[in-house]
Amino acid sequence: MRAVQITAYGGPEVVAINDVSKPELGAGQLRVCVAATGVNPVDWKIREGHMAGLDVPFPFTLGNEFAGTVTELGDGVSGFAVGDVVYGSVGPIGVFADELAVPANAVAKAPTSLSLIESAALPVGIVTAQAAFDAEPVGPGTRLLVHAAAGGVGSIAIQLAKALGAEVTALTSPATMDFVRGLGADHAIDRTTDYEQAIGDFDIVLDAFGPAAQARSWGLLKPGGILISLVAPPDQDEAARHGVRATMAIAQPDAAALVRGAALADAGRLKPTIQRTYPVEQAVAAMADVEGGNVRGKIVLTY
Repeated sequence: MRAVQITAYGGPEVVAINDVSKPELGAGQLRVCVAATGVNPVDWKIREGHMAGLDVPFPFTLGNEFAGTVTELGDGVSGFAVGDVVYGSVGPIGVFADELAVPANAVAKAPTSLSLIESAALPVGIVTAQAAFDAEPVGPGTRLLVHAAAGGVGSIAIQLAKALGAEVTALTSPATMDFVRGLGADHAIDRTTDYEQAIGDFDIVLDAFGPAAQARSWGLLKPGGILISLVAPPDQDEAARHGVRATMAIAQPDAAALVRGAALADAGRLKPTIQRTYPVEQAVAAMADVEGGNVRGKIVLTY
């Protein structure tokens, strides 16, 4: 079977589509025939070595979210059947392949109202947003600011926060302000402006951008508010100096969050945006699109 692997850390030249053995199925796992996989910034960051602490031998397979069909059940698996359409995130590597053997507790039945391609674009956004909301509860009246709001995670976080009753302000580029409003954002702010002069008093700032966004966020929080970063550890000294809190949320496989996400999707309250699909043979081009930083929603590989 095919797998998108890297042979070393580096640029696009280290990516190869290799013929690999089918994975062995262990207890508590599902064998899944993959239909589509979402492409995320972490994929090219891993390729370049920014997460070299993974400590796995080369070559290894990239990718961390997928949708497909169950073809076999491992010992001890319940709640699934052969033929079920599922989606999941096993993070941070291993799913850019034709077949997977994945823990049953990392997947859920996919939304029945969405295609497999659409379903493959949801898991990372869902489990990442859930990790943030686990760090600080979001509910009716929560004032939430989302950096990088038009991206794959930000676009899902907006919708999930609105489903929980939050008041959401989206920071985004001028070209995507109508897009984030269409996702449900109460307010859309041009990130290229001096927005610090116009907004503030947030309960939560969700950073899906990086240190530059964090540096502009401390004064936007109300006293005791919290900055939650999804991409880089925030400066605790700066947080203390501003009388606020800060933490980093790291996504984990979360079947329960995926079950809730599927229910929201089937209720019409959560929908991914697919900017473009690529066949798996064009994985390098797909990652280049994401690395370019101008993706609205998600890029998806098809198999």
